[in-house]
Amino acid sequence: MPPIVTTNDTIICIHGGTVVLTPKQGVVTARGGAVLRETDLIGAPIVGCTQPPTISSKPCTTVVSTLPGGSAPTVLVGGLPAHVTRMVAARRKRE
Repeated sequence: MPPIVTTNDTIICIHGGTVVLTPKQGVVTARGGAVLRETDLIGAPIVGCTQPPTISSKPCTTVVSTLPGGSAPTVLVGGLPAHVTRMVAARRKRE
């Protein structure tokens, strides 16, 4: 199983923006950081995306999805699967 994602990790969009990691739980930790659960990333803000705005694109501003396999269904934190490093969090929210 890939490593569990914690608040000590860095997640970036495909343009180099950083996802602000804010867990909804702070009790369960691993490697000194709070473990992120399946519901913690969707809607998380992205800062510093370098995608220039054009007619057809804008900078990434929020996480809208993660890839299948990005959580560990056998590792539950407060009843929800923990995120693992296999995931990708990128793309802006369409307005």
